[in-house]
Amino acid sequence: MDFALPLWVLVTSIYFGSILPDLDHPGSTIGKRLLFISIPLGGLFGHRQITHSIWPFVITLWIMSGDMGSIPVMFACMIGYASHLIADFVSDGGVPLFWPSQKRVGIKLCSSGGVVEPLIAISMLVLAIIF
Repeated sequence: MDFALPLWVLVTSIYFGSILPDLDHPGSTIGKRLLFISIPLGGLFGHRQITHSIWPFVITLWIMSGDMGSIPVMFACMIGYASHLIADFVSDGGVPLFWPSQKRVGIKLCSSGGVVEPLIAISMLVLAIIF
């Protein structure tokens, strides 16, 4: 089975994965487009809670375990998803990686919305495309 993806599919999948954790925020890029999901999700859990934990990886692996054709796209999405979590990990808020535990893990290298944040985001995208 060939797992190679066209570059545009790879980049689109990584991008989609990278915005997916903010589905719990109605004001986010993806949240505005999927309000019917983001409003209840944000109301039920709040921002940077379950969608910023390890659980989406576990659930995705479980759902996709029987569908070999989806593996390349899902892997690319998970790279994007992980890059978002890593970016939040190095920001001022950290992430509740083991939600429902409220203990946040992270190291503050930058502030959300700060000058360094776009540099980290661009670096992560370049690394994701290279690897």
